[in-house]
Amino acid sequence: MYMMKENEIDITKHWIERVVIGMNFCPFAAKPFYLGKILYQVQDEKDISIYIKQFYAVVRELQEEPAEVFETAFIIYPHSFKAFDEYLQFVEILNSFLKINQLEEAFQLASFHPDYYFEGSQPSDVTNYTNRSPYPLIHILRSESISNATVVFGDTLKIPQLNINKLNTLGKAGWIAFCVKNQISLPK
Repeated sequence: MYMMKENEIDITKHWIERVVIGMNFCPFAAKPFYLGKILYQVQDEKDISIYIKQFYAVVRELQEEPAEVFETAFIIYPHSFKAFDEYLQFVEILNSFLKINQLEEAFQLASFHPDYYFEGSQPSDVTNYTNRSPYPLIHILRSESISNATVVFGDTLKIPQLNINKLNTLGKAGWIAFCVKNQISLPK
């Protein structure tokens, strides 16, 4: 089972390096990635209460460890949330958890899924690939890190629109060529 988890973490790292950093979807992702300051957890269970406990354990670890140790974290769900709608419901539960526990000021979530599509878009729109990942993922970010990134990279709220523009310019054929060149499994 350990090898399986290592493989899932390696696949996620490959995706982060080649897609998120390679396409510059997140301009502040490279530093923690290359410095090894990302905490990765694989969730193999199928019980929502265990998911929430693990999420809280990861949040607690980020609270206890300074950003110099772990800047951010990914929880990987390789065997769960195959349906995108089910995944979005889970993301809402986690956001509610942060709010109820008064942690929404300290942490923010980013969501990634193999079938991700933005509200108002068609599932086949090329722009959805900015948030398509090899597995359902929850990315836990420190709000302080986002504030720090704003100082260096400018308005981080502009990043999603810049990514949409980038992928619209690239087009579906360009995206496929990028994936082939970078040995990325082609998402749906």
